[in-house]
Amino acid sequence: MTNPSMKLGNLSFSMVVTPRCGVRTARPVLRSSTAEGGRAVPTFKLISYLKLFKTPTARYLLAVICVGLAGCASPQHPVVAPLGNGYEEVTHPTRASMSQPETMRISFLYRAPDGKTTVIWPSLYGVGEVIKGDVAIFVGDKAYVSSDPNDPRGMKPRLFAVRSPNLPLDITDEILWRWSKVSGKDFQKALDRFSLVTPVEKNGQLELQLEFYTQEVEWPDKSTIQQNWTQISDIMREVKEKGTLHKDLRWGTPYIEK
Repeated sequence: MTNPSMKLGNLSFSMVVTPRCGVRTARPVLRSSTAEGGRAVPTFKLISYLKLFKTPTARYLLAVICVGLAGCASPQHPVVAPLGNGYEEVTHPTRASMSQPETMRISFLYRAPDGKTTVIWPSLYGVGEVIKGDVAIFVGDKAYVSSDPNDPRGMKPRLFAVRSPNLPLDITDEILWRWSKVSGKDFQKALDRFSLVTPVEKNGQLELQLEFYTQEVEWPDKSTIQQNWTQISDIMREVKEKGTLHKDLRWGTPYIEK
């Protein structure tokens, strides 16, 4: 028996339901009009196709489609999306209680050649990662505590660089310092008004698309800065040598920040 299929671009999905040990179980079947000539793709390749989608949100939506098609299939199993060079995204469907809707958390992992996995960061912000050789640039949700009674605690996006299996390095402030020098803006104001950064690779360099909270006419709400990979390596070396070890306030994940 095959449940109704769904289509996403040139990929279509269906769940084949079969009895096993007295229980109806479901397995995903992926069909692609381009990649596999319209033939069914084995289950193990389903995960590989996740990396065709460029953002964590898109990959999670793909996973949700599979779970939804499965019906009785368990949604508790994480969905792994290999990104290359050992780096992986893992989608974790979560639910605080039965009365609340399901949400998602996407973690960032490194899988060594021997198969051992290391959690680099437990919760990605969702703007995508850049992988260059053994270096990964990503934006993670980082917990904070504030003296502001209207915003005492929460999560904020921070830019990290990692060369696994070493600890991730928070390089946000270093990038903002370099941007302030290039743009002629005040560094402290840049720190205070920083909202988000999106890393993309462009023309062989790392482009960092910055966003700020601002109501000032002379302060940009968006800007960019490009760094070549030698500059990124220099930043990573400086943070590693001069930074201190911290643990995320929510997850307890270790990282280094200058």
